[in-house]
Amino acid sequence: MTATRKTLITGITGFVGKWLSEYLISKNLEVYGVDRWAQCPYEGVNYEQIDILNTSLLGKYLHSVQPDTVYHLAAISFLPEADLSPGHALQINIMGTVSILDALKQHSPSAKILLVGSSKEYSDDINSEQVSETVHPSPTNFYGISKYAAELIGQQYHRQYGLDVRCTRSFNHTGPAQSPRFVCSDWAKQVASIELGLTNATISVGNLDSVIDFTDVRDVVAAYYSILENGVGGRVYNVCSGKGISLQWILNSLISKSTKEIAIKYDEKKLRSHKTNTIMLGDNSLLRNETGWQALIPFEKTLDDLYDYWLEDLQKESSEITR
Repeated sequence: MTATRKTLITGITGFVGKWLSEYLISKNLEVYGVDRWAQCPYEGVNYEQIDILNTSLLGKYLHSVQPDTVYHLAAISFLPEADLSPGHALQINIMGTVSILDALKQHSPSAKILLVGSSKEYSDDINSEQVSETVHPSPTNFYGISKYAAELIGQQYHRQYGLDVRCTRSFNHTGPAQSPRFVCSDWAKQVASIELGLTNATISVGNLDSVIDFTDVRDVVAAYYSILENGVGGRVYNVCSGKGISLQWILNSLISKSTKEIAIKYDEKKLRSHKTNTIMLGDNSLLRNETGWQALIPFEKTLDDLYDYWLEDLQKESSEITR
């Protein structure tokens, strides 16, 4: 009888951790997770509260679990948060990666490891379609810098110590349960709140000019699994749809789900302090060709599911308050 394979997710309590853990459980993997919080809200996970900067404690945990695969999600992932506290973001995103790699090198060196990076490793000066992995990273914000540094470190652990490290440059992704700090979830929550009569019929927005490469989070976690199953050690993969969606279209689509007449208000606080690309679409041909992955979920369904998530969540929250 074949033993159940074990997988570890760092930063498991986050948005992507939710969907990744569910996906891996559906693949009959035994899922372990670590994060800084006391509890994990997701079912079926063997959870341990561990600070990823605590290499010694991580090492003891890895020694006991002996995971076959590791998905390193733990990070400061909200760009404005990295701008607000660069030192903290660099510490978590760079030294946290060093910590997990050191612990794996010593206690579980045969594990396949995925380091999740970002399209923000590419320059904000790029305004182009089909950006491939051959485009040299040149990050122009602290978040992108931290992710590119982590990628370089992971590749060095692969070259120097033989760890099977694979990296992503993940473009924007969204879906149900995403924090409203991010644009699609922010707008979906605002429209749902208006529809339920919880707020006045005005939606607050920032920049609407950009065309963005969005992928459903459920397709993204399938890509992560495919990279560790079928990808190549040491390789970097764009995880993206390769399709551009304008923020104006997303806003119009979400507003159309409501029965209310909704006004649009531009909010200076929602405009980023530094430049963002007008258009930057990723080339996912390497990912598709080497792993067989493809995006399956239409973005219309992504927005439907995200909006329905907020309707249900806000209704539940409202009913609890009025009890």
